[in-house]
Amino acid sequence: MSERRIARRRGQRVGLTDLVLLVVLVALLSACGGEKGIARSDGTVTPVASSALALPASLGVDAGSNRIYVASESPDAISVIDGGSNSVVGTLPAGLFPRAIAVDESSNRIYVASRRSELWVIDGTTNSVDASIALDHSPMVLAVNPDAGRIYVADFEGTLSVIDAETSAVVATLLVGRNPVAMVVNLTTGRIYVATYGSPKISVVDGESNTVVAKVGVGDLPIALALNPETNRIYVADGAAGNVAVIDGSTDALIASVKLSGIPSSLVLNPVTERIYVAEADVISVLDGDSNVLTATVAVGNSPRGLAVNAVTNRIYVALSLTADVLVIDGATNAVIATVAVAGTQ
Repeated sequence: MSERRIARRRGQRVGLTDLVLLVVLVALLSACGGEKGIARSDGTVTPVASSALALPASLGVDAGSNRIYVASESPDAISVIDGGSNSVVGTLPAGLFPRAIAVDESSNRIYVASRRSELWVIDGTTNSVDASIALDHSPMVLAVNPDAGRIYVADFEGTLSVIDAETSAVVATLLVGRNPVAMVVNLTTGRIYVATYGSPKISVVDGESNTVVAKVGVGDLPIALALNPETNRIYVADGAAGNVAVIDGSTDALIASVKLSGIPSSLVLNPVTERIYVAEADVISVLDGDSNVLTATVAVGNSPRGLAVNAVTNRIYVALSLTADVLVIDGATNAVIATVAVAGTQ
């Protein structure tokens, strides 16, 4: 597979019931108060790592330029890491209030979803703001389909906005469920997958018609998503059961479930090696996407909450929540080869 092809493939219940809303509220309050648990509808509480109840720190990778973009809550900026030297080589403008990052490697644009109900468009060559797009509500998750020229932004109210990358116009909106926590795009099929907090099902959106075409049950608390466009498999981390569900994208059927040693908070996939990396309390679990088995764990400590991968260099980037560091893992050896200090990762 060519590096250009690899780079282009790296882009990637409506209406909650009162009971589910109560469950979500209890879980959020538990996380904020330091109690590590998820309240269930039967009244029991499942202990989990508090980091699993928070949105993962957002990272984006441009495989072509070998740059890694890391969202920082303070000073509300984006740190730019050079993947060759493993050092911070720049900072995108302060005041972006970043919540999510997506990279369009074909145009060298970086999209930043801002807590101020805006979508910032950054020129990756100059690290300057090209444009800002006003949104109706505060965005939570973000994804890009460079082949279709579409940007997908889901806000906390559950509205998925479809934006034309060239005109910056919102061309469609649809409902996918309140409090979205993860979203991925299959560049081969054009389908978009959205996980929402507290819902046991993920929404499947058809990119042509911009409609929800399926709801797929994956567990109690889907918290993170990854997708392999080559095999059309979707990987869903369950923040309650402590496993990764594997979905066949052609049938929307659950075909496997991989049990983890802890509770996942985020995951990412390398489509070249077919390895899936899952952040847990203090380790990164490595799954084999062909056999769907756990093959290794990498000790990282300090509550990893964000992951990204460069499929060309086979490097995995881990944002730690307890320190302002990003770890670099060699995918060939599963060894931590560098630690990069950045300014206040989320």
